[in-house]
Parts: sequence; C-alpha cells; structure tokens
Amino acid sequence: MKSLDYSDVYLTPSYSDLESRSHVNLSVELFKHPEFHTLGMPVIAANMKTVTGPQMVVNLHKLGAMGILHRFHQTLDEYHRDCELIISEQCPVDISVGVNDLKLLKSFEDDAKKKYLRSITIDIAHGHHIKMKEQIGHVKEWLQKHQLEEQVDIIAGNVCTTEAVEGLAGWGADIIKVGIGPGSACTTRIMTGYGIPQFSAILKCAEMKTDLDVKIIADGGITSVGDIAKALAAGADAIMTGSLFAGTKESPGPKLRRGNYPNETFYKSYMGSASYESKLNTGNSGKHTEGVSMEIPYKGAVKYAIKDINDGLCSAFSYAGAANLEEFHSKVKWET
Repeated sequence: MKSLDYSDVYLTPSYSDLESRSHVNLSVELFKHPEFHTLGMPVIAANMKTVTGPQMVVNLHKLGAMGILHRFHQTLDEYHRDCELIISEQCPVDISVGVNDLKLLKSFEDDAKKKYLRSITIDIAHGHHIKMKEQIGHVKEWLQKHQLEEQVDIIAGNVCTTEAVEGLAGWGADIIKVGIGPGSACTTRIMTGYGIPQFSAILKCAEMKTDLDVKIIADGGITSVGDIAKALAAGADAIMTGSLFAGTKESPGPKLRRGNYPNETFYKSYMGSASYESKLNTGNSGKHTEGVSMEIPYKGAVKYAIKDINDGLCSAFSYAGAANLEEFHSKVKWET
C-alpha cells in the first residue's frame, strides 16, 4: 500500500448514537504518575524553545492538555527557575534531556520537587541510535537510584519504523514519539531524504504498542485539528504539535510588531530545534541544520487554540460514534 500523509486520508462518518458532542470524553491515561496520570485531551505542546516554556506548561495543564519543557536554556539556573515556576503552580513537570548528559535531572533529587516529576523525554532527531540506547539505560539507573521508576515515564524518540519502536521499547522506553521530518519547522526530509509519510508511520508503529506495552505520540505534521483526529485514528495515544501553539501569548519570546498604527501586525518567532538560529542561540556551532526559523502571526491566549482543538475533536469522535478515545480507535474508518 502507498505510504500516506495526513493530506492523503479522509475519515469517513459512521452511525452514531451519541445525542450530543458534549457527551464525548477526550481524556487519556498516558502516564504512571499516581496523581498526574491522565490528560483531559491527548494533546502535547512540543518541547521546542519557541513553543514550551513554563507559562505554556502551566496554562496547558490547567486547560487539560500538557507541554514538555524544552531543554535549550542558556544556563542551568534559568532551567531551575523554569522548573520551580511550574512546581510553584502545583503542576506536574515533564522535562527534556539530550543524549550526552543528565545534569538537568539534578533539580529533582530534592524530595520536595521529585514528587512533581512526571516524565523525562530523551530528545534526539534519530532515536534508533546507540546513544539513545545508552541514555535510556542511564535514565533508568537514575530513576531507580531516586526511587522514581514507578512514578516517571521515559519518553523517547523520534523514530518512524517498527524496528525502531521495537528497539526503544526493548531498551526501556515507556512512550515513543513517532515522526521523522514531518514538522513545518523541520527540513530533515529535504536535507537528507529520510522519513516516512506520517499517517503510515503512526499506523504501522501503533500496531505494535499493545504487544510491546508502550504508548505512541504522533509528533509533527499537524496543521489543523482534523490532522489531530487523523493521527489518533491511525492509533496514536496522543499527539505533539509545535505550530498550533507557536505564536500564542504563552509561547516564549516577545510579541514583535511590524508596521505602525493602524496598520501594524504582530508576530512571534518559531524555530525548529535543529535550525541554524536555534543552534546558535544555544551555543551550538550551527552545523548540520535540519530546521528553519519563521514568523508566526500572533494568536493571542493559548486557551483559544485549546477550545478549537476540544471542539473539533469532540465533533470528530461523534462522527465515528465514539464517546472516548478507546472507542474512537476501534470505530473510526478512513479512506484515501
């Protein structure tokens, strides 16, 4: 079968006995954390520097979604301050680390803070890699040392093949991010030629999740709420998006103005994590870029984006006659 992107797929309506879209429950139990295990909707803001800082994390948590804090801070003190801000709001903390060290985890060796740690994302462009294997082992050792293995999930990625999902699961990942190159700020497919169309990648990888006892996050390529519905239809347990939340009030960075009153427009910057600008901002050499930087029109508060997502997904579930995500997975139909 031809590999499919979201634009190649249409969901087909089915008989529904739901009397109202308001009867749909979008929640998903994604984590093992005893208090913060369930999301009100299967939506995650990408762990990108221009998308998810502490304010985004806090506000999305209050709105039923979540954000994973980016790892591209200028200093350790800045990172610690961000974590403390999130904890001060009694919110769970979902953090990112690279594959070279675990110094960012030191914040959570304090008993008062460790109870808020929900997940650790090991973030690398090509997740089916020996450094990922080694880092998952290091994170598991750290979790065991601090008695957190029953509380904190390991999220690992990105990958797009069944072999990679099997590998990461075998190494100890609890949740796997699927998506190589589909993001709007990513140029991996252009620069390297690698990647699998996103709908097909999720479809194939999600077929393995029950046997491997892992969950799947569809990461990248989301341009609309309809794409979220398609990712979930393919079997994802949740989706990750940067572009839908970039440019909102809560995204890091200033609101910038172009032009003068009454014809001015406002925007914010949106950078791929592997873009030249992002690498330079984090002290990298700027080599081996696989992302771009762009301007996103200012969108206002993130609550409006969440309302659109909530309304669209409730409608999508109702078209399949599904009252919740489990039913949606089993009932939804699609055609190309």
